[in-house]
Amino acid sequence: VDDDYDKAMEDIAKTKQNLKDYLDQQKKRLGCTAICYWGTGKNRYQLEIPERALARNTPSEYELQSSKKGFKRYWSPEIVKLNEKLNDAEDRRDVCLKDTMRKVFHKFDESYDMWERTVQCVAVLDCLISLMVYSSQTEGIMCRPDVVPISDGDEPFIEIREGRHPCVCRTYSGGDFIPNDTVIGRWDPSSSRSSCVVVTGPNMGGKSTLMRQAGLIVILAQLGCYVPAEKCRLTPVDRVFTRLGAHDRILSGESTFFVELSETSCILRHATKHSLVLLDELGRGTATYDGTAIASAVIQNLSQDIQCRTLFSTHYHSLVEDFSNDPTVRLGHMACMVENEDETGDPSKETITFLYKFVEGACPKSYGFNAARLANIPEEVIRMAIDKAREFEENVERIKLFRSLACEKNNKIKDAIALARERLR
Repeated sequence: VDDDYDKAMEDIAKTKQNLKDYLDQQKKRLGCTAICYWGTGKNRYQLEIPERALARNTPSEYELQSSKKGFKRYWSPEIVKLNEKLNDAEDRRDVCLKDTMRKVFHKFDESYDMWERTVQCVAVLDCLISLMVYSSQTEGIMCRPDVVPISDGDEPFIEIREGRHPCVCRTYSGGDFIPNDTVIGRWDPSSSRSSCVVVTGPNMGGKSTLMRQAGLIVILAQLGCYVPAEKCRLTPVDRVFTRLGAHDRILSGESTFFVELSETSCILRHATKHSLVLLDELGRGTATYDGTAIASAVIQNLSQDIQCRTLFSTHYHSLVEDFSNDPTVRLGHMACMVENEDETGDPSKETITFLYKFVEGACPKSYGFNAARLANIPEEVIRMAIDKAREFEENVERIKLFRSLACEKNNKIKDAIALARERLR
């Protein structure tokens, strides 16, 4: 890169070797192997000689510089001359070093196009090798995805059979990961045209994992990689939008719920018919009625207006009732097995076994008290919560009954008024 720097380093090495040779000569001359160089900085390379070696004769060219008990330190004209050469070479080296980085970058820039092509080739090769290693060494069945071209009038779809999470081979307890089917959109002429799937199920039942799994498999498929599934067919996805997890932005003064709404707003403004949207428990950060209303409106917009492929998980079971007859929305839930279910509906006696299997239909409950028990919430607190839940459910039932009676009474009054007006005519 720099010839001047190379010459300076060569002179430094040559001068140091000359100093070493001179030291060897003085050892032979005085017949003492204990002679060595001493000093640092400007005082370096002083000959440190034991006084006993100088008892017979001290060379006349030696100039005394310093001493300590039993030793004297000298410079000779030859050492002074070599020191000057060494200092000069080191100064030239330091000057070159100050400009070395600029020269290195200049040399690199002269071959910029070649380096850019090299980096791109290495990057592509690295990606291909990584995809090959993943496709060939992952546990379980891997399949080559079939990306189906879409034409005017065709409906976007995703069909994943026996899909597994690309990053999870085994569960926390060491068991095999349970595969699931994920089908969104009209994947054959006889299937439903629903583009939105509402996912319900118990807490810790695997809803979020299913959604992440679907998103990652779609990305891998469009990368051209084999995917962890028995079968994977899909039309191209232009974007994958996610609203998963919960976090706030303290420095921006944005609450968890505001962040959720901001991300949802971005999805509603930018998603197209060919997008994949993954929404996890939207609306949980505010009051139940407000959250349910927002979630319901978002589902309606995604399924009827945008008509994009959507997985929407929720614990708002009123949403299931609202969209149970909607042809654009399909219901599914993570299955579980309930043992010791009490006829009185006492959740404290239930034992929940998660099956981690995605099936058709809606889950009747979220079994939140089971999650509380697994988290070691004190039993007396859980019992108090169960009593409160019953109280809330009874109040809701009373309100529903009251509204039904009031509506029926209003209808009768309206009919009576209409009959009276007709008779008066």
